[in-house]
Order: sequence, then C-alpha cells, then structure tokens
Amino acid sequence: MSIQIDENKIIFTRDFKATAQKIFNAYTDQSLFEKWFHPQGATTEVYKFDVQTGGGAFFAIRAPQGTSYTVTQYNDVVEPQKIDYNDYFADKDGNIDEKMAGMHNIIHLTENDDGTTTLQSTAELPDPKAAQQLLDMGVEEGMNSTFDNLARLVENN
Repeated sequence: MSIQIDENKIIFTRDFKATAQKIFNAYTDQSLFEKWFHPQGATTEVYKFDVQTGGGAFFAIRAPQGTSYTVTQYNDVVEPQKIDYNDYFADKDGNIDEKMAGMHNIIHLTENDDGTTTLQSTAELPDPKAAQQLLDMGVEEGMNSTFDNLARLVENN
C-alpha cells in the first residue's frame, strides 16, 4: 500500500489480484464486509447496512484496546467503480461524536490489464490538523492491516 498526504487528504492506494466487482462486493455485502473491515485481531459488528446512494450504515469495530463505533452516510455508489461516503465516530447508540472530525471518503476501483484492480481510497478531513490527528492515531497501520484482510478475502475466492 502506498500513502500520500495532500494537505487535508490522506490517499491510500493498493493493487489487489481480484476484479473490481469482487472488491466492490466486499464493501457492499454485509456478510463480506464483516469479515474484513477491521484491523487484524479485531472484529466488525454491523447494526445497519444500506450501501446505496442516500443509504447509511452503523457498525462497531471491536479490538483488544477497545470498541469504536462508526456512522456512515453514502453520497454516491456506482457499481463497481466508486463508493463516495462520509463517516463519523459515534457512541454505542449511533449518535455522532461532534468532538471528532468526520471524514469524506471516496473509494475508486480501476481494473488493470494484468488482472489486478487498483483501489484508491481518499479520506478528506476538515483541515490538515485533523488529517495529522488521524495519522497520529495510527490510521496507516490500521489501513494496511485492514487491506491485508481484504486481500485475503478477495484474492482467495
């Protein structure tokens, strides 16, 4: 995985030995999403999952160091190339944590001639300080670990 910082944006890029459709399905099928969308050693529990333009999700990631809750609002979902969404830290009841910056994320999937698909995930935060806070919280390590889970899911099926 490569990571690029551009002011208030963190851009993650990784190639997978899978079709764009398989990766898209991993993001949009609840049973698949729960299998990979967390760092290694953690689990994901979904309470609401409606991945479509105008839809939303609410889930928990349970890790040894604690549980985090996320509320997601989907802006634009285009199968199988794009998922544009906002996500927010939340409490256990799904109330958005106003003290933490929300993130605008765009997932782009591009199939390559060699049978791989490039996933580019852009996380846009309100300002460079919020982006740095996320980096300081270990987002790069977490994304690497999470994308390793995704690779195992889509490349072996």
